[in-house]
Amino acid sequence: MTLKEELNALRTRAAKGLAAQGHDAYIDGISQSGRLAEVPSTGDIAPSFVLPDDKGNFVSSEVLLQRGPLIVSFYRGDWCVFCNLELRALQRSLAEFLRYGASLVGISPQTVAYSHMNADRRNVQYQILSDSGNKIANEYGLMFSMPQQMVNAFNTFGIDIAKVNGGQNQVEVPVPATFVINTDGRVAYRFLDADYTKRAEPSEIIACLMDIRSKVA
Repeated sequence: MTLKEELNALRTRAAKGLAAQGHDAYIDGISQSGRLAEVPSTGDIAPSFVLPDDKGNFVSSEVLLQRGPLIVSFYRGDWCVFCNLELRALQRSLAEFLRYGASLVGISPQTVAYSHMNADRRNVQYQILSDSGNKIANEYGLMFSMPQQMVNAFNTFGIDIAKVNGGQNQVEVPVPATFVINTDGRVAYRFLDADYTKRAEPSEIIACLMDIRSKVA
């Protein structure tokens, strides 16, 4: 089953909850804001970053790019069921990514402590980085505030988005997006959709890595 098929099945099961969160109005607002036009596209220089992983160790995109292409996946947080499907799908393809010399990192605004607490449940072998205050997500043009209706809906399930993100009223999350950054720092692949229930298909990432390899050979 492809990731798209998994996400579609989950979206069907979660339809009632999505409606309660105001999903459609939220993604319409993102689309109509026009801000996604600022997100780096293919051929653009990707903003660099240095962020802590779930053990508190700092990870530099520039250092990773010295080793090979870098896959960067921005996600909302471990509390998001759609994000968890994506994280697991990326894990299943990790060996193939590594075969092409690529590194993979996931980036969310959740605190280092929250990421560390969920490491066993997440169970991935790539680095999960904490983007406190969505600084890097904002540089990529991905940061948006969650509407109060959505915040309240998650509160009913015991999920305090502001607490997870480490501060009072910090209810901003990134629009999930995936980038493959080539060693020259330029975006070689981008997946971007205002609808957070849609994510990059790992096979598309692999195809990009294959293309990068073919141009080097």
